[in-house]
Amino acid sequence: MMYIKKEEFEKTVDTYSDVMFRCAYTYCNNRTDAEDIVQEAFVKYLKKSPQFEDEEHKKAWLLRVVINLSKNLVKSFWNRNKTDIDDNIPDENGELTKCEIWEDVKKLPAKYRILVELYYGEGYTIEETAQITGVKKSTVSDRLKKARELLGKMYKEELQ
Repeated sequence: MMYIKKEEFEKTVDTYSDVMFRCAYTYCNNRTDAEDIVQEAFVKYLKKSPQFEDEEHKKAWLLRVVINLSKNLVKSFWNRNKTDIDDNIPDENGELTKCEIWEDVKKLPAKYRILVELYYGEGYTIEETAQITGVKKSTVSDRLKKARELLGKMYKEELQ
């Protein structure tokens, strides 16, 4: 098995990360998803340690990996069924913006915060969230309801 030297890996990251990010962002139209895709592509590069004919071949391989990962993300079940928080809460007329909402989410107790992040932030279903956290589905539902209530109270307090 061939290993990639640290210097070679760092040079590859410096050289190709921007173009890989732009490619991923074009597919998924989401900065965080694009960053995750680029990171995953570099992990594949490290694990496979492929040998290339030249730099152009390396670039093509990396972009192909990014495109495949992006396509997988875009067609994935959770991505097709997620609702962006901005779709539900307009930011005009004094309504909370997405950033302000996540600032309030950070104030929630950890047992609620992680569920909100997984369910609303990452787009997992209640069943998937339950599996990830090891909490019963009914408990996940109850805690999500409680988290919404707590966020509603925070929002009302901020308006007063």
